[in-house]
Amino acid sequence: MKTRSINFLIIVVVFLIYGCRGARTPRASENFDQFYDRFLTDSSFQMSRIHFPLPGINTAAMEASDEEDSIYYWSKDEWIMLKKPQLDSSMYERKITVTDTLAIDEIFMENAGFYFKTVYEPIRKKWHLVYMVDSNM
Repeated sequence: MKTRSINFLIIVVVFLIYGCRGARTPRASENFDQFYDRFLTDSSFQMSRIHFPLPGINTAAMEASDEEDSIYYWSKDEWIMLKKPQLDSSMYERKITVTDTLAIDEIFMENAGFYFKTVYEPIRKKWHLVYMVDSNM
């Protein structure tokens, strides 16, 4: 009987180890820079890499609404294609951070209330836009 309990315990431990191993954060198999260049220039590709409704913050729409929502959702029918920004580096700052599991592009104007952020994560090993902030205060 003791051997049976030990065998059962070993099986449970193996399943727990295997289950935790499979729960790791997914990593993208595609290069982010190549993805991002295509994402900002190909509208069909861009639409295929956004899961709508896209959560985030849209201060203009949220202030115009009577509701006290803390998250805004962009819908597919109201989407305006994101394009490569043409920034005056003397006015705007841009910070892009990329890891294997997350990419963040931030554009802001210091002390001016302008902040734009897009967040990308790998889904099924391909980069997708998962969150966006469009803040003008």
